[in-house]
This record gives sequence, structure tokens and C-alpha cells, in this order.
Amino acid sequence: MRAAGVAFVVGMIVSAMAAPGILLIGDSTVTTEKGWGPGFCADTKGLAQCTNLASSGKTTVTWQAQTQYKTMLTSCKTANTYALIQFGHNDQKVMSTNQFAANLTSLTNIIKNAGCSPVLMTSLARRTFSNEHVTSDSLGPYSAQTINVASKLGLPLLPLLADARAYLDKLGKTDAMQFNYEADDTTHLNALGAEYFGRIVADEIKSKVSSLSAYVVADSALSAKIVAGTL
Repeated sequence: MRAAGVAFVVGMIVSAMAAPGILLIGDSTVTTEKGWGPGFCADTKGLAQCTNLASSGKTTVTWQAQTQYKTMLTSCKTANTYALIQFGHNDQKVMSTNQFAANLTSLTNIIKNAGCSPVLMTSLARRTFSNEHVTSDSLGPYSAQTINVASKLGLPLLPLLADARAYLDKLGKTDAMQFNYEADDTTHLNALGAEYFGRIVADEIKSKVSSLSAYVVADSALSAKIVAGTL
């Protein structure tokens, strides 16, 4: 019994000291191929993992039918694992805001019950403009639901839509097109876009999730450009 007790205490200490891991869960705007995910992971240090489980074209419902969902269930068994959750782009096309809120709540609870610490995020802004310095994004009602769900569940929230729009409005339409994955693609990100918007997410983590702030690599020059609205 005594040996078992010592082993238990040692195990608890090791668990408490273990570096956190982060899972990225979402749609194409998060993916390694054309989202902010790789830029964010490049801005971290010392994590047990920064694993991108996002999948193109998916909603809060259809993502659960992917292999990434099964990977999440396994990965969340590892202590001190966080899940950054960002949906809305595809949900907007097929469901009401109320249904989105219900689905996001359900998925978030599944992820939490699997063992992860969820962090909710509003959507990446589309780079569509009503004039040179005003983005015209229709994701607002869905992001408002994300904010409400985070509040009701008592979870951290990263306001990516608001922060991305603030940057894009300052930057302007002409320069914002330099982030396009393809010439006319104002939703997805190329490598430069991943760098800039990944930095926005990293800075949000640093200010909103204190338990992860030490694992974010500072880039004062890039952060200053984002605040100033420049490239």
C-alpha cells in the first residue's frame, strides 16, 4: 500500500509538471494546407504537441465523422491537453445560429469529457470589403453564438473574428489580398497569411489563456505590425 501511495504521488507530480499540448480543431481556415494553424504552431515552444486536426469543409457536426475526431478522443486522454475549437464558416451555410450554438455546445462538451481543456474561438474573418478599409463579413451572428457558448460553459474565448477584422480594416483591401491562398480566394490563407493570422492567435493565447502564455514565442516586430495595420 505504501509503495502504491508513493507511486501515486510521483505520478501526480509528473502529471502536474508535464508540458501542455494543443490540438487545433476546426474547418479549412485552420488547416495546415490553407489556414492559420501552421503559423500558430510555429509561434509556440516547449509544448508536448501542437497537432492540427482541422478538416476542410467541415461543420460542428460533420467534423465528428472524420478520422481527426477519433484522434482527438485518444489525444485528450493525455493530461494537460488543450483543444482550440473554431467553426462557423461552413456551419453558416447549412444551419441557423441557434442550431450552431447547440451543436457547438455538444461538441465542446464531448471534447471536454474526453479529457481536453476546450478553448473556443470565433471564426477567421473573410477578406471581403465594402470599401478599402471596412471589411464586410457575415460571420458576426455565428461568432456571437460562439461567444455566448463560451460564456455559458465558463471557457476561455479567443476573439479571432474581431481581432482579424480590426487588423484587416487598418491594412486595407489592396494589401489584404496578399494573404489569399489563390488569387480570388479571400477566405483561405497562403504562407504569409498563416504567419500573420497565426500570430494573432498566438497573441490572443498569451493574453487570454494564462496557463499557455509561457509557451508562446514572442515576436514583437510582427505583433507591432498587426497592431499598426501594416505588412
